[in-house]
Amino acid sequence: TTAANASRFMTRATLEQEGALIIAVDGKRAVIGTVLFLHPESILRQLAKETEREFRILAVDDGARGRGIGEALVQACIDRALQHGASALVLWTQPSMHSAQRLYERLGFRRVPERDERDPRGFLRMVYVRDLR
Repeated sequence: TTAANASRFMTRATLEQEGALIIAVDGKRAVIGTVLFLHPESILRQLAKETEREFRILAVDDGARGRGIGEALVQACIDRALQHGASALVLWTQPSMHSAQRLYERLGFRRVPERDERDPRGFLRMVYVRDLR
């Protein structure tokens, strides 16, 4: 039913409890990118250990790719993690996301295959970590 399906969606208030949604907009105030920087106690946290922070759901509009939007969003997460005294920032990506992997490596993240996990949807969650200390 529609009501049952609606319970799977997060409201703005719920989302704010889970993390900070960072949004990139263009000159016309159109959203061209987003990322979710998770609070340490977030139920959406999948990888972060006690002293680490995690971000998820990095997305950049196809028309805005190649303009540094993804890099700026990831850098905003790095800056927030540093402000919060985190020891590291962690994320996962899919094997097919080669551009994202290059971005993460360029920004100082390293692959940590021993922390990889199988996603229930059938792919490997490739874990990357950026040391902040």
